[in-house]
Amino acid sequence: MEQTGLVRQQIVVDRLRELIMSGELAGGDRLLEIALSEKLQVSRTPIREALIILSEDGLVEYRPNRGYVVRTFTLDYIMDAYIIRETLEGVACRLAAEKGISEESYRKMEAVLGQADHILNEVGLKDEARAPLREINDQFHRFIVEAADNAVLGQALSSATNIPYSSSRVAHWYSQDDPEGLFQLRALHAQHHAILAAIRAGEGYRAETLMRGHIAGSAEGIRRRLERREAETDAASAANG
Repeated sequence: MEQTGLVRQQIVVDRLRELIMSGELAGGDRLLEIALSEKLQVSRTPIREALIILSEDGLVEYRPNRGYVVRTFTLDYIMDAYIIRETLEGVACRLAAEKGISEESYRKMEAVLGQADHILNEVGLKDEARAPLREINDQFHRFIVEAADNAVLGQALSSATNIPYSSSRVAHWYSQDDPEGLFQLRALHAQHHAILAAIRAGEGYRAETLMRGHIAGSAEGIRRRLERREAETDAASAANG
């Protein structure tokens, strides 16, 4: 496959992974090649190849007579992943603070936080804000891991976050007309600023503690949402049964 073909293939893999990681494609959902090719506006061949790759990653599984489906992860399993993420990203913050970050790294992180400031203050929770907020959140967390400069930690974190709902790219689910959701999102974002300030000041313990609290808070939000979704599904099944 030519280089351009490899790039296109990776784009399809990344887009499908994003749909699964954010929960838009939920556990048990069938992954039909025709429907996915129409959704992503690509041919069926890269879809088929992407499903094989995602199966090897453990995100989808092949079932006889059903084809590929999104793998189902229990709530306990997802929460276990958050425990690992909390620990590893906390350590990443401590290492980054103790080693010291360059002015370039600091400006880079400050810039992405500034972008989020603008979105949360000027755009709010409109649908068009979801993708950029998701990308900004992921960039900030990745920048910290890069600043920690520990390859083993990065590899372990990559494994722990290759689970739906567990990565820093989780979609923000708050609806557009949700003042409480906007307040919660702004509070979480303010924690980013505090974490960056602690890292720049070289306060390793404080930076680690702030990040651990930040991740734990995110995990609690995920837990509440998934429990609510499960209850709604059970209620709907009982009503139809």
